[in-house]
Amino acid sequence: MPAVHFSHVSFSYSSAVPVIVEATFDLSSVWTGLVGPNGAGKTTLLSLISGARSPDTGSVVTDPAGLAPVPCAQRVDELTPDIETLSEGYEQDTVRMRARLSLEPDQLDRWTALSPGERKRWQIGAALSRYPAVLLLDEPTNHLDTEARDVLVGALEKFDGCGVGVSHDRALLNQLTSKTIRITDRGRVELWGGRCDIAHEAWEAKAEDQVTEYDKMKAHEKKLARRLDEQHRKTALQDAKRIREHRSAGKRDLDTRGSAASYRHERGQKTGAKTVSTMTKSLNAVSKEIAATHVEKIRGGAITFESTPANKEFLVRYHGDVTAGVVTLFTVNVEVRRGDRIRIAGPNGVGKTSLLRHLINVASVPSDRLLHLEQETSVQQAEKLLEDVRALPPDERGRVLSIVSALGSSPSALLASNEPSPGEARKLALAMALGTPRWLLVLDEPTNHLDLPSIERLEIALSEYKGALLLVTHDNDLADRVTDTTWTVTEHGI
Repeated sequence: MPAVHFSHVSFSYSSAVPVIVEATFDLSSVWTGLVGPNGAGKTTLLSLISGARSPDTGSVVTDPAGLAPVPCAQRVDELTPDIETLSEGYEQDTVRMRARLSLEPDQLDRWTALSPGERKRWQIGAALSRYPAVLLLDEPTNHLDTEARDVLVGALEKFDGCGVGVSHDRALLNQLTSKTIRITDRGRVELWGGRCDIAHEAWEAKAEDQVTEYDKMKAHEKKLARRLDEQHRKTALQDAKRIREHRSAGKRDLDTRGSAASYRHERGQKTGAKTVSTMTKSLNAVSKEIAATHVEKIRGGAITFESTPANKEFLVRYHGDVTAGVVTLFTVNVEVRRGDRIRIAGPNGVGKTSLLRHLINVASVPSDRLLHLEQETSVQQAEKLLEDVRALPPDERGRVLSIVSALGSSPSALLASNEPSPGEARKLALAMALGTPRWLLVLDEPTNHLDLPSIERLEIALSEYKGALLLVTHDNDLADRVTDTTWTVTEHGI
């Protein structure tokens, strides 16, 4: 059975920020979930498994030797040769794979016009059609509607090799995986038995125990420091008392000036010094243990979409065709009022993103009062966002990075990176946009690529936002909490 063995693997893009530190674990022929905050190194770990990157130290070994792990990337921009091979083949297994994932060969003629969800199905189908011994999936359910997700999970459940899946989709991880790898905030890699929920409970319990033990050590350190300070004061008072008595005593006062008194004082000093030495050693030992104890930092905090009342009732009015390129998809007659909170729902490829673009084009909203968060951020856009943040004046850069930190990512690690992860790019886009009051938020799959704590903070911010909201999402829980109207898009319109 195929397996992958990591032995003391470390990797960093620069000496300043280690990404993976001393990772040792074994992957067997089951599905293993890979979790951690945005930017923690999940995609990097996949690249080490696949062989696309080599570790700085340690080794990654496949068993049997020579296995070629098949990666399935998080981004869906590229039409790769293996996708073209899947579309052109007429072998029974290839035709069955296309049918299982509802893939039509002529879709590739309009690849750039396909929705990200449609491209994701092609991408995963191409990976599965290679029958890999080791399969690496990076956010496989991003962009997928409910039906496509169920189809995908069914196909992945039939995979019997060594599978690793990066995902913030906890339901997928619980359904598919039997082991969980967690990357912590310091690049430590932990392998836990059990699906995501079980593993999560275990590491939360461990973290609570660590905090409890850390607090006990800090309390003991404080107690020792207080006792040591009291001993120093006691010794100082005794010395001062001896000096005063010696000065005030007469020449014939042998009890005060004599050798016996000096002996008693010296003996007291030695006893006090011994006590101080013992206390100091104990205090140093406890302080050293505290310094070596890592208590995981919980980053994050509240974010806010500021809003001011729009000076008009209707922000969007559109009656006309919705097109994708030269193709007319459907005709609509819709309006968006200030304060409307609308979910736009429908299957992959039906035209939800195209509808958003038309509505933005006709919106009677000043550009600085409208926030549009697109479904995907390209590598070039992500790099440009990072360049823009670095070029900001210090005060403004600090504000943006404080929002990044509130969303759970390390500003210093982000600034030191060459390319933000898709999740980090999404956080940067949000951070750059927040701070200016908006009349209208247009959000296309805003939770794609975000880790779970960030999704929860985004949900709270949206529920408190008072302006108009147009939201495309396949996350039913999010939609239920932040919208009150649903437009369901079909091939015939809304």
